[in-house]
Amino acid sequence: MELVSATTMRKHLRRIRSSGSAEEAVAYLFFLSEVDGELVFTASDSDTTMEDPEVTAARDQMREDFSDIFQEDLPAGHRPERFEGGYHRINIEPGHTPPSQPVRTIPVPMMEELKRQIIKYVDLGILRPSSSPYGCPIIFAPKPGGKWRMCCDYRALNNITIKDTYPLPPHDTLLEQLKGARWFSRFDFNQFSHQIPIHPDDIHKTAIRTRYGSYEWTVMPFGLTNAPATALRVGNRAFFDFIDRFLVIFMDDTIVYSPDFDSHVSHVRQSLQRCREHRFFIRPSKVELFVRSIDFIGHHISEAGLSIIEDRIRAVMAIQPPVSYGPTVGKQPLRRMAKDGKSSLRSFLGMVGQFRRFIPKFSKIAEPLNRLLKDNAEFVWESEQQQAFDNLKSAICNAPILQLPDQKLPSIMEVDGSSTHVGQVIL
Repeated sequence: MELVSATTMRKHLRRIRSSGSAEEAVAYLFFLSEVDGELVFTASDSDTTMEDPEVTAARDQMREDFSDIFQEDLPAGHRPERFEGGYHRINIEPGHTPPSQPVRTIPVPMMEELKRQIIKYVDLGILRPSSSPYGCPIIFAPKPGGKWRMCCDYRALNNITIKDTYPLPPHDTLLEQLKGARWFSRFDFNQFSHQIPIHPDDIHKTAIRTRYGSYEWTVMPFGLTNAPATALRVGNRAFFDFIDRFLVIFMDDTIVYSPDFDSHVSHVRQSLQRCREHRFFIRPSKVELFVRSIDFIGHHISEAGLSIIEDRIRAVMAIQPPVSYGPTVGKQPLRRMAKDGKSSLRSFLGMVGQFRRFIPKFSKIAEPLNRLLKDNAEFVWESEQQQAFDNLKSAICNAPILQLPDQKLPSIMEVDGSSTHVGQVIL
């Protein structure tokens, strides 16, 4: 039993009604009170029907048939061999010498973890001793579950690397491909960076300096400036004939989608067979097979349409105004820009901006905030800015479920404009 808002309950019930699955949920609603102007209910969900046995059987069969690529850890001795162009290159701007930095001090308790990870990666064949003139320090970043990720501080190398301009696909384009889909599966490639080899001519440039000597990567490590471009290039090349037919890919996130169950079984099997051909390993704990809705690039997708995932809503609602309070003048305290206030405001607008399709008149609502980001603009946070800030958060919290457009049908665009704004609607 949990306490939820009326907005959350309405979204939940819409998803249940539109799922079309064999699961039937029962919700018990009790009016409690009015909190901050919104009704609050308690809800208890219970599944009254088991999943369709055909779906369960198909999922189990797929896991069994492709057990060789469902691996929680990369197999020992993993040596990825890729097609032409399936390597990561590190092209250095002319006139630069190899960046070489000293070993960075790490806490004594982390030394054992450092040694453990070095041994692990050497045994896997993706790290090897090095005598390269290049060298970057390493740091550790926490992972969920109390684990640690060894990260390479490649900032000096990235600064002199020629940038890869491989295009990133617009999120809208990826999402709109899912129109009409009723079945979904999702593959999360296991440490996808470590499944992409470094070109032999560039391996020495990846060298790291540690307490236990210098090592270099034979696969793409985390932290290289062009790694996202390479990941997309490899994914697009491997799945080219499937993309936009029944598969979309973004970095290491791959979605298979289909209008009916039988075709979805075929599409998933074709996709997994392609993974086997290219030796792409999938983390079984994060795979989703034969589901009726799925989360992808910040959105929840189902037959009903598109909505914002709850984690993103909570993240937006947790953001505080980028101001600090000074001494009181009259009845109102002075509001000053907090440290890095413009950066914080820009981050907030970027976060809500990716969901602007859910917010009517987004530009008009956000205008008082964008005004503060103009060159030489004085950062004065007044009631107008606070209202805009609150309105955007409220719009995200109460965002509707949107239908995806059917690109096969003709579209009509109606436009309008004024001296300050321009808008359009596609019918």
